[in-house]
Amino acid sequence: MVRFIQTSDWQIGMKGGGLGEAASIVREARIESIHNVLKSARDQNADFVLLCGDIFEHNMVSQEDVTKVVSVFNQYTGIPIYLLPGNHDILGADCVYDRPIFQKLTHLKILQTCDAIQVPGAYLHPCPVLSKFITKDLTMNIPSVHDADGIHIGVAHGSLIGKFSAQDWEDISLPIDPSSIERTGIDYLALGHWHGYRIFEDNNGIPRIAYSGTHEQTRYAEDDAGYCLMVQIEKKGDKPVIEPVKTSQLKWLSRDFEMKEASSLLELKEYLDSIKDFDMVRLELHGELPLEHKEELDNMLEFQTTVHKNLRLRQDLLSFTSPINLEEQFDLGDPTLNQANEKLNQLLVSETDQKKRRVIVEALTYLRRLGMEVDRL
Repeated sequence: MVRFIQTSDWQIGMKGGGLGEAASIVREARIESIHNVLKSARDQNADFVLLCGDIFEHNMVSQEDVTKVVSVFNQYTGIPIYLLPGNHDILGADCVYDRPIFQKLTHLKILQTCDAIQVPGAYLHPCPVLSKFITKDLTMNIPSVHDADGIHIGVAHGSLIGKFSAQDWEDISLPIDPSSIERTGIDYLALGHWHGYRIFEDNNGIPRIAYSGTHEQTRYAEDDAGYCLMVQIEKKGDKPVIEPVKTSQLKWLSRDFEMKEASSLLELKEYLDSIKDFDMVRLELHGELPLEHKEELDNMLEFQTTVHKNLRLRQDLLSFTSPINLEEQFDLGDPTLNQANEKLNQLLVSETDQKKRRVIVEALTYLRRLGMEVDRL
């Protein structure tokens, strides 16, 4: 029997573009969540941990980030770790794993060749990435093991042919043929490159191919990210038991919310109260809201920026409807403000483009607030 933890795509050293000030929070969480991966292996008595590529964002990653990862590894020296470089931390000149600090880790082995390696309970068949532009199936170097004793596990990093559309991938090279299971007779194919965990069946309907996904979610668009996989195979030819194990520290949420009328503000407030424990929140507002409630909405959303580690708002699809008397004369207490108000009202009456109308309505909102302040002076 073999029992191991599969993980990949940590991409330590990533910048976290688009997350603003929260990028540093995400980068630190990706380091801390390594503990959750290795603790899972320790607590569930795994024979080893299998890393399937892209552990670092690139080979020029800072020595500080490398040291942080090695420091975590050093806290779990009783667990053998087998690491296959991917297309980010690719083998070759200046490979990050050539740095002296890795040579001192006796429980870590970098899989740099296609040679089979015996590990506790099984044999690994690595398929190292030597170029980002490979068009040959990376698993073609795995020999037939139909008649060989023991449990055999393929390890690769790339795109499973026919399972994902091209736009799902940052790099559509590195093809992997799912029929490699039948061709080689391996019991399981452990893959990296996809950031959400995915499990696939062979031609006999048995789940033998899986992506673990990244251990900590990277961005809002990722589904089923923040896991590692616990894989157990009793004996050669048996059905693998594959269980996702939650490893992420940050909770992500993406939601579209439709505003229909003033009562939608109460619904939005109740919803926001229900998601206080989410760290990373993306909220898209669309629909319509009466202009006089815009300030209340702004105040509500401003407070939410203090609740979450990151709040990304999109409001360009939300239209503010005008009060009935918006086109009527409105005394702002100052001739210049009244003139600006009249001009904006004229523009609003003739404008049909919804995005431009939204800008005009917001200008009127701020103008009237200014008028109220002038009136109080």
